[in-house]
Parts: sequence; C-alpha cells; structure tokens
Amino acid sequence: MNTHDMTELFEMLSTITRRRKAGGRVSFASPRAVAKWLKSLPADSDYDAHHMLVEGLERFNADNAQATLERMKALMALEEAGLPLQGRIVEQYVRNQLAFRLARQALWRETWAFWSLLAEAWLCLLKQAYRGAFSEELKPHTADIAVRALRYAGLAMRWDFHQGRVPAGNAWRRVHKIYRLLERDGLATQVVMMNARPTHCAREYTLIVLMGLVHPLGYRAQEIESIAQILDSYEPLPLPEKQLRMTLHTHWVDLSQTEGASVLDTDCVEGRRLRYFALQPLIAYLKTLDLTDHDGNGLTRQTASLIQRGGIRRLRQRTCRFGHVWVATGMTHILAVLAKPGMAAARLGLQSWSLRDESPEGMGFALPEAQTLPHGRLIAVSWDPAENVWQLLVTRWQHEEGDQHLIGAQRLSRHPKRVEIQGDAATPDLPQEKAWALLLPMSLPDQGLSNLLLPQTHYRMGAQLSLRDGDTLYHLRLGEVHESHEGWLRVGLDVLGREQIAAAA
Repeated sequence: MNTHDMTELFEMLSTITRRRKAGGRVSFASPRAVAKWLKSLPADSDYDAHHMLVEGLERFNADNAQATLERMKALMALEEAGLPLQGRIVEQYVRNQLAFRLARQALWRETWAFWSLLAEAWLCLLKQAYRGAFSEELKPHTADIAVRALRYAGLAMRWDFHQGRVPAGNAWRRVHKIYRLLERDGLATQVVMMNARPTHCAREYTLIVLMGLVHPLGYRAQEIESIAQILDSYEPLPLPEKQLRMTLHTHWVDLSQTEGASVLDTDCVEGRRLRYFALQPLIAYLKTLDLTDHDGNGLTRQTASLIQRGGIRRLRQRTCRFGHVWVATGMTHILAVLAKPGMAAARLGLQSWSLRDESPEGMGFALPEAQTLPHGRLIAVSWDPAENVWQLLVTRWQHEEGDQHLIGAQRLSRHPKRVEIQGDAATPDLPQEKAWALLLPMSLPDQGLSNLLLPQTHYRMGAQLSLRDGDTLYHLRLGEVHESHEGWLRVGLDVLGREQIAAAA
C-alpha cells in the first residue's frame, strides 16, 4: 500500500470516529446564509467536508420551512458545493472495494445519505410548488425541481444495489408519482440543464426503470457504475409511451404499482396508468459493444440479456430448505464432476455449501466466509456426487448478512450433460478439433429451448457443428449468445438433424 492510500484510509477512519458538531443554529433560508456556512467546511479533508454537508442537508430538511424561491436557491447552492465532493467520495468508494471493508461501508453510507437527503429535499420543494403558500413563484421552476427529485431518488435506489438490496416499494411509488405528475402537466419532456447537460423528467425516469430491469444484485461497484454510465450515454434513450404498439414495444410499467418494469407479454392490455417502452434498439446496441471494454466479462451483453428478459425476478416464493450440498465452481471442475462420477469429493475439488432456500428458479446459500465468486460464475450442485445427479446454476447476487455470506443462484438446467462437439467442415473458420461442452436440456415447458455452453473459441453466429451425446450424433446451428461466463458462452441452438453413431460410421 502506498503512502497516498494510507493517508486516505486514516482520514476516512478519523471521519468514522469523529463527528463534527455544528456550532449554534445555522439557517439555510437564503443563498447568502448557505455561502457563509460553506466557508466553514474543512479544506484539508474531503471526508470531513462531505460529512458536514450531509449534516447540513439533514438540518435543511429538518427546518420544515416554507418553500420559497430563496430556499430553492439555497438548496441549489448546497447541491453545487456537494456534487464535486460526492464525486470524489464515490471514486474512493469504487476504488476501495477490494481493500478496506470498514472504509467501504462508511463511504457507501455517506454516499447513500447524500443522495437520499437531496432526493427528500427536492421532493419537499416539488410538493410545495404545487400546494404551498409560495407556489406561484416556484411554479415556473417545477421541471427543474422534479428532474432533481427524480435523479437523486434514482441514485439512492442505485446505491441500494451496491449493498445487494432491492429498492423498496415506496421508492418505486415515489418515482412513479413524480413522473405521472409531470406528465399530466405536460412537463415530462421540458428540457432542464444539469451538470452542463440537457435532460428532462422522462429521461431521468427511463434511466431508473432501465437500472431496475438490469437488477444488478451481486455486481461489483465498478460494474454497477459502468452499466449506469453506458445507459446514460445512449442516445436516443427510449421514453415511456401511453399507447401500446405490440409490434414495437417490449416492456411495460404500471405507474400505480410499487415495482419497476417487466417484459411485455401477449396478455398485456392497455390501461390509463400503463406506460410502454421500445427497448429493442437499446438491447441491440448493448450487444454490439466490445466485450473486452468491460474486464472481459461480457458486461454489456449480460446487461442486454437482463433487460431483454425483464430482470432477475422471483416468480415463485422461495421455501426454506436446510442441509448441505456439494458444489463444483467453474467450468474446469464442473466438467470433471460430470466426467468422473463417484470419485472422491476432495479429488474433484468439491466444496460443501449450506443450502438456505430453494425455488423452481434457483437456490440460496449461506457460507461462513466470503468467496471470490464473480457475477455469472457457473456452479454445479448435487446432494450426493456418487449418484451423478447434478444441477447447473449461475450466481446472480451475493452479500453479507451478519457473519454469513449469502449467495443467490439461478438454475439453468436440472440435467446438464457433458458432450463432445466438433466444428463442421462447412465452417472452416471454427476450430476443427474436438472439444467438451455442456448441453443444458430444459425440463420445464416455460423454460424455453435447450442451450449449449461452449468455449468462446468455438462460437460463430449461425455456425454449424456436430454434437455427440452417447450414441447419438446431432448436427446443430448455433444461435444467439444469451450470456458470457468467464470465457464460456451460453448460446441458443437449432437441431438440423441427428443420427445414430453406428449409422453415421
């Protein structure tokens, strides 16, 4: 650790243990009063200055003063001074993910408090702009106030994902109400300048809905922020629409509910509070981005897949189910356990995990200590390896609860098969040597078609290859990539034909 990082750590720890007290009652009724108070912020420590700003916002919200134009300008002054500090705190938070747990938690807490307090302050101003004593002077600034209330509410919800937490239902209710209010008054697309960029309420609302669809539980802080930046930079961002067009729209949201958007299905009907999104252009754009731009983990392709299927949703209630299961992590170990049933667990590199709950969609585990399991890590699970009955799952989220490390995994197949594949002569650019892959039969009707897990080197869209499963030889055409798993691709497939090995010989 270099001297600079040590200095930053000591500053953060001093902030955790030393809470600065404000001297006397401070008024934030005017920009001049705020400017005078801001001069008292420590200049030698971002952490101390940021914490004082958080305390200042707490006092601003606790004043319960009448919302006036002067009070709005005072809040803007607090916001303007706080955003650069917040940016540096966020940078430290992302950078310290792998280093200091205590500092990481403190930085997350300060950041979340800043976003939440700003969201509360601007929401209070928005309410009084409609029914307060000084609503007439605030009314012309309604769009500016609402955009800020939406943006900071969305950021507070995004920071919940950093802790492996699902945004609360009342958070969704809040953003739905703000958007509905501005849409009603024809202000949803009125342009507002924020951070030297034009935006409006419909745009900010859409970004919140998209992050809800991605549902990045278990992603690293850097990955969550990268996803948010990619979505924010996409133009033209698809906006909510009132009229349903089945040939165009892919997702919908109910503004009267306490949840985000979901995939549009054939049973969807039009409703007064239903809004529709055409997300296929965005999904196609995400799939075209170079995978290597994001740590080689296929982050943008995973994001596209999550949006396309409407996020990670628990369609059925999970039931508690306790006991221990044997787990193989990573494709090397998974291929080994499927190839050598009955071999001792220690020789196969198996681990014993405690099962916490289960549903038709997946399993939850509780481990005594954290493991290095990146999002999307493949795991094979069995109650008894000697029986050679395995399920294939993929990790979707993980977080700490007390002294336990909790992991949630989505089931990909109840009966994965280790199969042999070989490139077809009709596709000479694919490797012609044989390789191992995993066939993932889908056992339930609503799970769709079977998938194939194969090395990235053996994939070309539309390429043909041969697959041997026991005495049967299949001729396949590879379909679209659904997800990348550390150098392995999970793809769709079309069966062109099959024959018995004896007949083929």
